[in-house]
Amino acid sequence: MLPTGWAFELRLTKNTKGDFGGIGLLQLDGVDMCHLTLASLDNDRADALLRVKQRVETWIAEWQSRALH
Repeated sequence: MLPTGWAFELRLTKNTKGDFGGIGLLQLDGVDMCHLTLASLDNDRADALLRVKQRVETWIAEWQSRALH
């Protein structure tokens, strides 16, 4: 679950080796904040989505910690 005001759009693809990858867009109140390139996530969809979730949560946490200073 994303913090209030945040949205995330994901386009997930699979390469010829069977690994998932994709691109993601993080927005805060409708403003583009970060385009994520997500390469070689995993060949299992559930594991790939977990890795995406972790990357998004980490990015938002780092952004919020910088915004407070």
